[in-house]
Amino acid sequence: MIMAWFNFKTSTKDKPRFWEEYLLSFKSSASPYFVAFDCETTGLDIRKDRLLSIGAVRFTAERIQVHQSIELMVHQTKVNHDTIAIHGILPSTTQEAELSEQDAVKQLLEFIGNSPLVGHHIRFDVAIIDQALKRMGLGKLKNKTYDTNLLFKQQKHYPVEQNISLDDLCAHFQLKAENRHTALGDAYLTALIHQRLTMIHER
Repeated sequence: MIMAWFNFKTSTKDKPRFWEEYLLSFKSSASPYFVAFDCETTGLDIRKDRLLSIGAVRFTAERIQVHQSIELMVHQTKVNHDTIAIHGILPSTTQEAELSEQDAVKQLLEFIGNSPLVGHHIRFDVAIIDQALKRMGLGKLKNKTYDTNLLFKQQKHYPVEQNISLDDLCAHFQLKAENRHTALGDAYLTALIHQRLTMIHER
């Protein structure tokens, strides 16, 4: 497979067009969609570990736009056998559709635009993308973010330090946890959970 090569280490006056267009999107009208997104990674160290896959889906309070979703498999430069048992992503399973980290992040930014981002423990996912952007010589994500873990704890008045897993929320809202630990599967479940949390808040 031929991978596109970009010179991301450019001066501050000569950034890639996709980055300039991403920044310009925040001067436009607000997006009518939320975007739920999730990253599968080689581990939990944001500086040392790398992206394996990114999943994202657009949704509103009433509807999930299943046809408006992306799942990006990232070329692996690092393999952590301890996490393979969780996400199930092997190097041999990604070769057909794998992208460079740069291309994957580029496609993610083109997809999300200025949409608010929703995730479960979203600070980690944002930090992973920010580290990838840093390696390209670019800035950080600018989108507003919402964390289903924090939203649920606020509604239930749980202590901040209490951890609520995505599986816990699926069980609470009686959602069938299909395709767990795949980036797109977790993004879809997160969108469903956010819809239910929003419905509770608006009652």
